[in-house]
Amino acid sequence: MATTATTGRPDERRGWWARLCDQVLGRETQVAVVDAPDTSVSFAELVWAHYQRQQEVYAGETDGRWEQIYRERLTRFKREHGDIRKDYWCRYQASGVALTARRRPRQPRTLWRHDEILRLHSVTDWRTAAMPEITTALHRWQTLAIKASEILRDSTEHIVLEQIFEGMTRLLAAADQPEATTPSDLATDESHPSGQQDLSAVLTPDKEHLQQVQNHYARAGENSARIVYFKGMIIGAGLCGIAIAFAVLILSGVHAWHPHRAATQELFASVAMGAAGAIVSVMGRMASPNGFNLDFEVGRKSVRRLGSLRPWIGATFALAIYLALKSSLLQVGQVKQPDIYFYPTIAFLAGFSERRAKVLLEGVSGDLGAGGTEPTHLSSAPKPQ
Repeated sequence: MATTATTGRPDERRGWWARLCDQVLGRETQVAVVDAPDTSVSFAELVWAHYQRQQEVYAGETDGRWEQIYRERLTRFKREHGDIRKDYWCRYQASGVALTARRRPRQPRTLWRHDEILRLHSVTDWRTAAMPEITTALHRWQTLAIKASEILRDSTEHIVLEQIFEGMTRLLAAADQPEATTPSDLATDESHPSGQQDLSAVLTPDKEHLQQVQNHYARAGENSARIVYFKGMIIGAGLCGIAIAFAVLILSGVHAWHPHRAATQELFASVAMGAAGAIVSVMGRMASPNGFNLDFEVGRKSVRRLGSLRPWIGATFALAIYLALKSSLLQVGQVKQPDIYFYPTIAFLAGFSERRAKVLLEGVSGDLGAGGTEPTHLSSAPKPQ
């Protein structure tokens, strides 16, 4: 039995192909993992080192022990999280806020993009432990920052996180006072009746600012979800087109259906038009303010996957309507000889309005369940006398 000693995780040393070969050949490979020391630095550790270094500077020691510790931690922190775009450090306690930006690793599908990973780091409880009102307000900002980092991208993410950073720094600046003159102490001191007013003067504008940023985040999230949903529809339409092309090749290869036959052209044209109708329907509803509602906080991947399913739904309804028409379960009104132009048109309408397609299919299933022979009509044209 072969034994291999590695450092870190075994998956980082041996690829999936090597592990698959071991399983196929029956090899028993025991990987002894030697845990390497953790060299990462949390933002709390960086804040504490900055505070200790700051105390040494105020004491007149410009090159003290904490200066070197802080520089080492800062280097490791920036290596992991990227450059610090903005930062704020409290004067009288170890607390701070920082906004970092790191280049996203290049991937084959994102070679033309230069995305950045923005993160808002905050350690505030040391400074605001005795000020519950400001602590609660800061936690609201932190929650909004988490949502913005996960949902938004590009310029909208930059704008929202910049506003969140400004809101948090204003609260920390109001709280960062000498211990004897904090707003919380003034509010409970009868000799300073204006203390409560000072605290309200900070929290009231902060609530208004938070509401404005939340509204901007909601609008940006909805617009971002629409773009991601549309990209998902394009991906789904491409996959649907590939599936149709493979089906045509397979059927023509086994001589089941020839591509030049009218039935084959009608079938695949109907499926393609059904997918196109679904896409056009969604685009039309996106144009109206309240016509397209989507919970954007489910995540970008979920929204993209939902969008990719939309063309398949339209194609499925179109296929069902086409088969119902060909089997005479649905009448075509006064059209005596449907051709290649008729079936794709009906398929497009089925994909454009799946609700109407559901009504037609439910009518067909109802007729079949009742054992009747009267087919469902697509139009309300008067019957000939």
